[in-house]
Amino acid sequence: MIVSRQVRNAGGAVCIAAAILGAAAPASAADTSGMHLMVAVPKLTPHLDPMGIMANVNWRVSQNVLETLIRYDYETGALKPGLATSWKRVKPTLLELKLRDGVTCHNGEAFTAEDVEVMFGPERYQGEGAPGFLEARAQLGIIKSVKAVDKLTVHVETSIEDPLLELRLANYMSEVPCADAYRKVGNWEKWGQSVVGTGPYKVTAAKPGELQRFDRFDGYWGDKAPVASFTLKRVTETGARVAGLLSGEYHIITEIEPDQFETIEKSPKTEVVGGAIQNIRSLIFDTRHPSLGDARMRRGLSLAIDRKLIVETVFRGKTSIPNGFQMKVFGDMYIDEFKPVGYDPERAKALIEASGYKGEEIAYWYLADYYTGEIKVAQILQQMWKAVGVNIVLGQKETWSQMRDEKHIGVRGITNTSNNAVYPDPIGQLYRNYGPQGSFVLRKYWNNDRFMSWSKDLLAIDPETRRNAHRYMLEIWEQDPPGTYLYNLPMFYGKAKSVSWKSSGTPFMDFRAGGLSIASN
Repeated sequence: MIVSRQVRNAGGAVCIAAAILGAAAPASAADTSGMHLMVAVPKLTPHLDPMGIMANVNWRVSQNVLETLIRYDYETGALKPGLATSWKRVKPTLLELKLRDGVTCHNGEAFTAEDVEVMFGPERYQGEGAPGFLEARAQLGIIKSVKAVDKLTVHVETSIEDPLLELRLANYMSEVPCADAYRKVGNWEKWGQSVVGTGPYKVTAAKPGELQRFDRFDGYWGDKAPVASFTLKRVTETGARVAGLLSGEYHIITEIEPDQFETIEKSPKTEVVGGAIQNIRSLIFDTRHPSLGDARMRRGLSLAIDRKLIVETVFRGKTSIPNGFQMKVFGDMYIDEFKPVGYDPERAKALIEASGYKGEEIAYWYLADYYTGEIKVAQILQQMWKAVGVNIVLGQKETWSQMRDEKHIGVRGITNTSNNAVYPDPIGQLYRNYGPQGSFVLRKYWNNDRFMSWSKDLLAIDPETRRNAHRYMLEIWEQDPPGTYLYNLPMFYGKAKSVSWKSSGTPFMDFRAGGLSIASN
């Protein structure tokens, strides 16, 4: 079991300590509500507030702990009541939301409109000095103000008429913590290990780099959580995660590669679930690198990649290649007739030569299987680029901060990333990452004036104007590439058959009522 305690230091900040006494054992089959779910993961989020880091490992936990005003149904795409029971456009740029009465925060305090105003305000998000501004502005940059009208009424005003405002408020990065708890902690990093919200689970233990535990919140306003707790335990080696699943130590394990499927499925008690999610696994080219400033070089690097070979060899065909930097979940905004660059090594050689490249080293940095098969894919890419005359030097890093450290401008050339469709629209993916507020643009990896000009039309109300803008942005992205797509990111999980759970199609692991259940025999 895991014993945790909270101690408050002299400044009032909450410090969480945990002593691991052994793996939690499931409760008796007759009382699954007392079960402690153990989940083995290769990496834990360093910050549990979504505005602390935009990362798959953070989204994994998200709405189990912190909730959105509007709830997004991952099965149907429908918008449903969350912390708000109703909402309406008072005028094109003003959304009014009526909050649910009787919602309690994990610390026992009432959740009101003031919490919403403060958590979207300058103390946490609004304004360049706010700690969450850098991560959240790409999703929420059109929000001008959030005001508490009365105890249960909130007004959200936007700088433009935004067709996707309700979707923005229903998805990742729009979770609303509790303001009083946030203020009491008074430290952004400590807050990241002890967030307080209104969700069905609350944070009860955090040991950075080792585990995070979340217990059922008995004061939850909705259907109670189906298990007493869930714990994310860091287990870096895939083989160790698989062994723990087969022994019964873990109920679910994440980031499984296809070469482990047979081992898991041989057991009568375990199985594999998951697949491609709404995320494009991609690369970033830092155009400040001496060899990558010329768009011909970057197009050549993209043309040299045999994506089909990667999908077949690393993933055994269990994912697919995107049609450019877009996803079919975009519906009418998906450009079916779009033709991406594809694979053409001879043209790649010609473009690379025309760029003036003379064989200089280009550093390609990646993490240790943060993404499924990440190391294998990096090694394959190095060989594909070598075949067209590019001298790629691999560098494995431990953290995202190491990957992004600005001290390495001119040395770092290529880095791994993935781009979630945070909501099913190009604004939630292409614009979010590469538009005016996109993280790669703000970090000065890349910029293109024509792309930015078209991005304004992507924010229009008229569907045809938006679709045309999307088409041109896709074309510019290929002609002057800030990076390149590889494949639709798969997330495979091993799990005990007694655990009824499936992927949401996003990084979010939904352990709420309706998302998780345990067999009673």
